[in-house]
Amino acid sequence: VLLWRKFEAAGAWGRLHQGHFDWWMFPIDDGSNARFNVYAGDVAELQADRAYMAGYREGVRLALAAWGWDAAAAAPIVPVRGGMGWTQWDVRLAKICRSLYLFEEAALLASAQAFARSVKPRGGFSYGHINLDELLAFRLPRA
Repeated sequence: VLLWRKFEAAGAWGRLHQGHFDWWMFPIDDGSNARFNVYAGDVAELQADRAYMAGYREGVRLALAAWGWDAAAAAPIVPVRGGMGWTQWDVRLAKICRSLYLFEEAALLASAQAFARSVKPRGGFSYGHINLDELLAFRLPRA
């Protein structure tokens, strides 16, 4: 997140897009790199860590901002600044949504899903042959 703050301060949003941060920044339970996967006990431990959760939430805010989305307002950033914009990285957005669901971050999940609907109103999120439209179906609180 420290590096991302520098990108934000410099208006270098495109630099954030270049990073490969999905595995460790937005952990999920079924990622392709198992050493970064989290499960119920891991999530509970991380949720209890205030510093971790503050950085996690800021990471979500910055990742969405790099796509031109204001996470707090759940709306587009107007005007969009240089380097901001949707990169067509469905898998990155899907990981963010899945991670927010696992961490039970309802407001940020709703915002990320609103962004998803703004870029693909009919769904169609994918990674190769894998359908990622589940990102639109996550609901909190869990039943």
